[in-house]
Amino acid sequence: MIKLSQNENPFGPSPLALKAIEEHYHSIHRYPEVVHNDLKSRLAKKYNVLPENIFVSGGSVGMIDLVIRSFVGPDENIVTGEITFVAYFLFSKINGRVDKRAKLVDHTIHIDNILSLCDDNTRVLFIANPNNPTGTMITHDSLNELLQTLPQNIFVVIDEAYAEYVTDVGYPDSFELQKTYSNLIIFRTFSKIYGLAGLRIGYAIARPDIIQTFEQNKMPFSVNRLAAVAALASLDDAEYVTECASINEKERIFLYKELKSMGFNVTPSQGNFIFVEFSRPDEKKKLFHFLKNESVLVRDLEPFGTKTGLRISVGRPEENQYLINSLKKFKMS
Repeated sequence: MIKLSQNENPFGPSPLALKAIEEHYHSIHRYPEVVHNDLKSRLAKKYNVLPENIFVSGGSVGMIDLVIRSFVGPDENIVTGEITFVAYFLFSKINGRVDKRAKLVDHTIHIDNILSLCDDNTRVLFIANPNNPTGTMITHDSLNELLQTLPQNIFVVIDEAYAEYVTDVGYPDSFELQKTYSNLIIFRTFSKIYGLAGLRIGYAIARPDIIQTFEQNKMPFSVNRLAAVAALASLDDAEYVTECASINEKERIFLYKELKSMGFNVTPSQGNFIFVEFSRPDEKKKLFHFLKNESVLVRDLEPFGTKTGLRISVGRPEENQYLINSLKKFKMS
């Protein structure tokens, strides 16, 4: 099965990460650190912040849950996009909180639509940038406008899980904006370009009191020992990240052009995936099952808020070519 459904790095982790795992696997009978100071210090150096500004978590989904539990009261709400990362909806429901979903414009999260849903009971905005699953992004100026308009008691979570894949020069410098807007919380992850999805490790950058709240409310030992050492080693392999991003850009362009030429309704993407939209749900289901029979797994996006969309991850060149060949067979069938 060619798996193009979960936006994983098809080339896997850095060789340095694999070496670190090999060197530390013998210690898995010991509990991991609670705070992961080495990793926090390394990330702080990378982003020119203090270790007190860094929180390490068992992946981004754990941080989404933590933000909602920490800051959104029983009668309060969160705001996000109508078609976006499913975990925002999921953890709102799990925690019994209301999520309000703003309409996208050209498959892009629209600042005015986000602001129109905010009220006195809004406590958190979740914005995936680039947006998963549409692959579009909001710009630095748009994010600045949003932060300028909102009251400081509303936290803005900018989820940058796919930031390393972005090639658009208008992408926000969230770290620069954070110097002005202390209610901005930045999410990053090792699951995507770093290839550590199976180890579950991500991190947040925010002001120290927010980080302290996360530390107080988190589940102990939520980041395992091997995840931490692999993440630390990954940060030392910038060349690997650059290479993966470069291949992704080339293959993303290839897939977009091929899909477009076959008449599919596709959206230009800044991530490692492409959003395909259909006129009717039955058309989407037909292609989904056809590809499955061709041993290609893509993502049905109904949980993400659309009944007519599929998301196709960018795979290895040979996988992408096989996908295109399969789609040509579908068009001829």
